[in-house]
Amino acid sequence: MSWTRQTLSTSGDVAGPGRRGGVADTMAVAATAAFAGGALLSQTVLVPEWRAMDPAAFLARFAVSGPVTGATVFPFELASVVSLGIVTYTAVRRHRPGRLLWVLATAGMAGTIALLPIYFVGANLALLDPSFPPQEVHAQLATWYRWNWVRTGLGLGSAVLACVALATGRAGHASPAPR
Repeated sequence: MSWTRQTLSTSGDVAGPGRRGGVADTMAVAATAAFAGGALLSQTVLVPEWRAMDPAAFLARFAVSGPVTGATVFPFELASVVSLGIVTYTAVRRHRPGRLLWVLATAGMAGTIALLPIYFVGANLALLDPSFPPQEVHAQLATWYRWNWVRTGLGLGSAVLACVALATGRAGHASPAPR
C-alpha cells in the first residue's frame, strides 16, 4: 500500500499500512490513562494525607495544593474526553471493531466531567473559602473521599476500556501473515 492523502483520508489509518489504532486512538488512551493515574494518586496519597491533617492546617494546605492539583489533572481529563469523543465518533461511523468499548470509555470519562458541577466545584470552592469552619473539615473530606472514588473508578474503568478498544481495533484489522 502506498501512502497518499487519499489513502489516509479513506482508511483513517495513521498507524501504517494494515494497522489500525493510529495516533488519535493512542492519544486518547494516553490522556485517559494519565487522568486515571492522577486520580488514583490523588485518592490514595493526597486525600488520606489531607484527612489525617489538623483541620486548620489542611485548609491552609488546600488553599495552595487544591487548585494546583486540579490544574494539573483537569487538562488530562479534558484531553481524554475530547480525544475519546473523536475516536468514538470515527469508530462508530466506520463500524470499527471495539466501537462499543470506545463508547463506554467515552461515557465513563464524560461521567468524570459531569461530577465537576454535580459535586466537586461546589465542594472545592467551599474548602477554599477562608470562612469555612475547621470543625466541618473531617465531614467534608469524608464526603469528598467517597465522591472522588467514584471519579477515580470512572477514570480507571475508562482507561481499561480504551486500552482494550485500541487492542481490539488493532487485532480486528491486522494484516494477514505473509506466507
